[in-house]
Amino acid sequence: MLQLILDFLWAFSALALISLSLGLIMGELKIVNIAQGDMVMVGAYCMYAMRDMPFLAALGSTIVIGLCLGFILERFVLRWVYHQGFIATLLASWGIGLVLQQLVSVAFSISQKGLDMPVRISVEVLDVTYPLYRLLAGAGMLTIVGSVILLVYKTNIGLRIRASIDNVEMASVLGIAPQHVFTLVFAIASAMALLAGALVAPTLSITPTMGLSFIAPAFFSVLIAREGSILGPIIGAAIVQLLLIILRWQFQVTIAEGILFALLVIIVTIWPRGIALKSKKKGNMT
Repeated sequence: MLQLILDFLWAFSALALISLSLGLIMGELKIVNIAQGDMVMVGAYCMYAMRDMPFLAALGSTIVIGLCLGFILERFVLRWVYHQGFIATLLASWGIGLVLQQLVSVAFSISQKGLDMPVRISVEVLDVTYPLYRLLAGAGMLTIVGSVILLVYKTNIGLRIRASIDNVEMASVLGIAPQHVFTLVFAIASAMALLAGALVAPTLSITPTMGLSFIAPAFFSVLIAREGSILGPIIGAAIVQLLLIILRWQFQVTIAEGILFALLVIIVTIWPRGIALKSKKKGNMT
């Protein structure tokens, strides 16, 4: 049982970080960024490309790359399709994901890549032997999630972000430049996705299509949340990962994932507005 709990915490930390990044984009920019999973993939390849550097230096460089990539994509691609409807933004983000996949395929080939864990020892946790790296990386990702929540709720920048999510027109009247906030949010969310990919890279096979395994659970985690919620995607990630851990305990991986997505479709159908953190006041961020 303890092994399952530790596995849940490790997987949840990564999914929470990715889901929060996707939720920020969907809440702020009102677009479904299909390329967010590919951002995770880019983070993994960044760490592979910088595998000869000290781990923390490579991690810091990956964050900077994520900020720059998010700035470029929002400023020079997505900004031009915001007002052309849902399909236009969906296709634009899908196209971005395909371009990213092709670029890494050309640069690194389509063969699987792997990274050594920077911390290779295991520790005893109540008689269960568990890789220390997973504990450290999981704690790091949860710390980032907590830091982003504090940024959103406890800083002036966060106030501007929440105001823009609640009502873009009113935020503009109050002197908040929505376009600047959009760019900032997209850059931060992109850096979060790359960071998640960088931290999980030593624990799995790195391929150009690995982002597909992250985007579906993250997307459902956000759908479970109330629209515009900041904490909602994190709660959604906990629900999704808990269901997946329980199902994998009982079934083979493929069957478990099939049942999971069927259950999530049912949940989203029954509660289309989300089931997490309901608020009495419309537009009140939770």
